Amino acid sequence: MATGDILLYTPVDRVGTVKMKVTSGTTASIHAGELVLTSLGSPYVTVWTAGNSAKPVVATDYVAGLAMSASTETASAAGYVEVLPLIPGVIYLGNPDTAATWDTQAEYDLLVGDRVLLACSAGGVQTVLATDGAGQGLIVEPLDVSKYPGKVAFSLRYGLSPLA
Repeated sequence: MATGDILLYTPVDRVGTVKMKVTSGTTASIHAGELVLTSLGSPYVTVWTAGNSAKPVVATDYVAGLAMSASTETASAAGYVEVLPLIPGVIYLGNPDTAATWDTQAEYDLLVGDRVLLACSAGGVQTVLATDGAGQGLIVEPLDVSKYPGKVAFSLRYGLSPLA
């Protein structure tokens, strides 16, 4: 997995992280800067991998939040990760899956408001896709590409919250 795939664009004041459980079976599978998933009613979080399809899909995938630390699980023992929970109105910055789709302000502006997904490469890098779809969980937000070249601003739809 890759550290720092997703960054906070909107400052978040006075909100702490939550220590969440990670199942055993791998070693430090979650890195800071990755969106982490959970299941309804589960105390555990996971990161999606290249073996999964693009995510998150509203009412199918549930995002616990943004990992703020590396996870501590091992092959034989469960561990923990510090997660900044979903906060309404927070905007994140991610890397585009295909940079040429987003590299001019005009191209970027045409995608603002689209509902998109994140892909995960074989190396574990999470990147923002550019195809709009009704059930897709990220909303492309306005961004000045001259100030943030090679980045995509997005928010998460409320239907991704395990509390929704």
